[in-house]
Amino acid sequence: MLKADMHMHAKGDPEDTFITHTPEQLIDHAANLSFDVLAISCHGKVLFSKQLALYAKKKGILLISGAEAWIEGRHVLIYNITQKELDSLKTFDNLRAFKKKKDILVIAPHPFYPMASCLHEKLTENIDVFDAIEISHLYQAFMNFNKKAINVAKQCKKPLVALSDTHMLWMFGDNYTWVGAKKNIKSYFSAIRRGKVKPVHSPTPFLKFVRELFWIACSQIKGFFS
Repeated sequence: MLKADMHMHAKGDPEDTFITHTPEQLIDHAANLSFDVLAISCHGKVLFSKQLALYAKKKGILLISGAEAWIEGRHVLIYNITQKELDSLKTFDNLRAFKKKKDILVIAPHPFYPMASCLHEKLTENIDVFDAIEISHLYQAFMNFNKKAINVAKQCKKPLVALSDTHMLWMFGDNYTWVGAKKNIKSYFSAIRRGKVKPVHSPTPFLKFVRELFWIACSQIKGFFS
């Protein structure tokens, strides 16, 4: 089983410019926690290189290229993609056609959280495009927007994966997924599609939950005035 997280942001993200940790620091942190597979998924940017992949490999980690794309104004996680390919994908029909040409993995991130950038109805309208649905890290018993995502996954027979959506290193390491695959892209993608996964997640510890809500509020205010 491979310990994996594929929803993380790092310094160089064109939208979340407040992030201070570098991709190398994120990889180091993941290696200390015995992760096997990572993908850095910046907003609209493929932050990936052969040098970075080699750095990860030396730490025992398979690094997969990816990004949190904007598709019809909604966030979509796409993996095994280049920047040029990412820039060509604007609609779900674009993405649907591209999947027939290349072995990419598509995951629905935090689909029913109360932000305009989340998928909401676009998930069920385009469910054929998605290989898996994310269980987002930020929830409590009294506030859990993952419930609808879990129901949709069951109804549509899509695998669920727990991911961290890391923006600060203290967010990383609690939400992740065990994947029953060999450590290569083909085997890894196939295992996720076949549901050979075990998502690991639990309600965010309360103090960390409050800390992150405060961080989100501050980042939204900062973005409004920038």
